[in-house]
Amino acid sequence: MQVAVEKERNKYLDLLSPVPVLELSHPEKGKALVNEKIVPEQAALREVARTLLLAKNPVIFVPGRILLWGWGEGSYEKAEAVRVLAAEVGAEILPVMDVRPEYPKMRTATEINPYHVDLVIGHNKYDVAVFMGVECSYADVALKIIRDGTECYTVALCGHLGHVDASATFCHMGRDQIAELAAVVAEVKQELQAGQWVEKKHHGNLAEGDV
Repeated sequence: MQVAVEKERNKYLDLLSPVPVLELSHPEKGKALVNEKIVPEQAALREVARTLLLAKNPVIFVPGRILLWGWGEGSYEKAEAVRVLAAEVGAEILPVMDVRPEYPKMRTATEINPYHVDLVIGHNKYDVAVFMGVECSYADVALKIIRDGTECYTVALCGHLGHVDASATFCHMGRDQIAELAAVVAEVKQELQAGQWVEKKHHGNLAEGDV
């Protein structure tokens, strides 16, 4: 009994730590990590596009600083790129308030406690979730909890090194790369609608060098 309790406690600490659960290398620029394999970015874009288009209930999480308030250089352009992507795949967009108020002096008239995306995913039965520009320390923990407690397929569009605990992660993603993903989605959508999609790879079978 004591061993089981200690094991559960260690698992809890692992999930709360920013250290990834999966011991994998981050993708280099021009590459992506999809289903625990490093692949060319273009191949990953098509795989993610297909996954989004076949999703029953996709969602995109975007920081409020980008989506609502326009804080930071290029925020308006990124927000517009996200809206285009969401429209292409029929995804809901949810703002993430990724700056937690200082406790215990929380000013309830002007501050809110950020919600937990894993609970939001569970309650709303989202099957594919995209993280775009979410604060890395927040995303690291959230993605591990989602992987551990849900069946949701996660995509991390990160402006830095990426997040290896996501089902698919890209690095150094900016407005242009998000717009490129939206363009790939539109292209794959046409192929699917025309019945021209030939499935060569299934989830987990994408390998280095696939194009």
